[in-house]
Amino acid sequence: MTSNRPTSAPGTSSPPGRNGPVGAEIRALLTLAAPVIGSQFATNALALVGTAVVGRLGAAQLAAAAYASASYYLGFIVLLGVMLSVAPRVAAAAGAGDPVGIAKTFRGGLWLAGLLSAAFLPIAFLAAWGLEQLAPANLRGDLAGDYLRLYALGMPATLTFAALRGGLEGTGNARIVTLVAVAGVALVAVLSPALAFGWGPLPALELRGAALGSALTSWVLALTLLPLALRRLPRPALPVGAVRSEVGALARLGWPIGLTLGAEGGLFSVTALLMARFGPDALAAHNVALQVITAVFMLPLGLATATGIRVAQAHGAGQVAAARRSGLVGAGVAIALMAGFSLVYIFAPHLFIGLFVNLRDPANAPLIASASAFLLIATLFQMFDGLQVTANAALRGLQDTRIPLLVSLAAYWVVGLGFGSLLAFGLGVGPRGLWFGLTAGLVFAAVALITRFLHHTRPNKVR
Repeated sequence: MTSNRPTSAPGTSSPPGRNGPVGAEIRALLTLAAPVIGSQFATNALALVGTAVVGRLGAAQLAAAAYASASYYLGFIVLLGVMLSVAPRVAAAAGAGDPVGIAKTFRGGLWLAGLLSAAFLPIAFLAAWGLEQLAPANLRGDLAGDYLRLYALGMPATLTFAALRGGLEGTGNARIVTLVAVAGVALVAVLSPALAFGWGPLPALELRGAALGSALTSWVLALTLLPLALRRLPRPALPVGAVRSEVGALARLGWPIGLTLGAEGGLFSVTALLMARFGPDALAAHNVALQVITAVFMLPLGLATATGIRVAQAHGAGQVAAARRSGLVGAGVAIALMAGFSLVYIFAPHLFIGLFVNLRDPANAPLIASASAFLLIATLFQMFDGLQVTANAALRGLQDTRIPLLVSLAAYWVVGLGFGSLLAFGLGVGPRGLWFGLTAGLVFAAVALITRFLHHTRPNKVR
């Protein structure tokens, strides 16, 4: 059936054409992915700068911040996952040429950010009190509690920024997000140490200053991006009931995403705890190798976000074949990218390890050997990780999140943790067994998720 509606709303990127060549899809994907990847790196850099400032305050402050961050991180990753529902719904509306739908989802995302923040802050303050009461004897619970309370004040701004980012990236306006995020890195690099160490007339607030600097930076970023988003996105009049209904739709789509991210993050946390049973060298090597693959993972993560947007735009336009092509091209590019890094892991692992460890110190030899072994396993690990994150994002573009949650739970907590524990402790493989378990879980997730995507986009699929 033909339609007279436009293929995209004003200010959006057009969905891939039904018969467009793969080369054109690759170009469109990379054009969208480049600024998204830049935003990912900039967002991570915000946390790295904060950690660097805290580290200069001393071991006690660093331990207290790490203790508080462990409590903050789980809530952060789950709530941020819920907010990832904004981009695919905006992109679907853009692909359908529906500016009212874009505006409704965008405003619903802002409402959702407010509601999640209102629920999170009391829990964070209660957790801060608990840290003060239950902290181990060798850790400053008072510092951990203060840090968590001040750092948590940035959560409403962080979630608002996520809603703004979803609206802009879903309509192809990703570059402005990157520019604001990069400016945020520069701001926190000045603000956090200024408040922590008392630059100029400012008082030296130490750990509290570092936390406050991060929270204030989050608010500056959100308030900077808000007017830019309002100028670029449609702003029709909408009844309150329509926006309220959209909040429910976003929450239903987003909660499985949040729990999926929580399940994956939880697996890596438990793996670190299990790795500690093999001694400090094994744990240190695990942390070094994990830092390497986490940094590299920002690339397929950005590609996955762009892939999900491309799939959502095609899906919104009713172009099943184009959605299938977008998903498969994104997966292929992610696998090829990770294969390239795998060659470095095989032939020159010290290029990465040397960023975190003094390669000339003989005392680090066991750590370096173990980290090199982990990176060798990562040659298979990361290709499937790139595939699973892209397939998961492509399914989000189809607004399919609940079954992927079940797949992730089975992959990480049954296959990954179960197989890894069996190898490491039951069969005596040792620390590498845990990494083989992670690999098995990611292989299971990748195969199951890409199979589900292919099923949803099969040629005879009726929309």
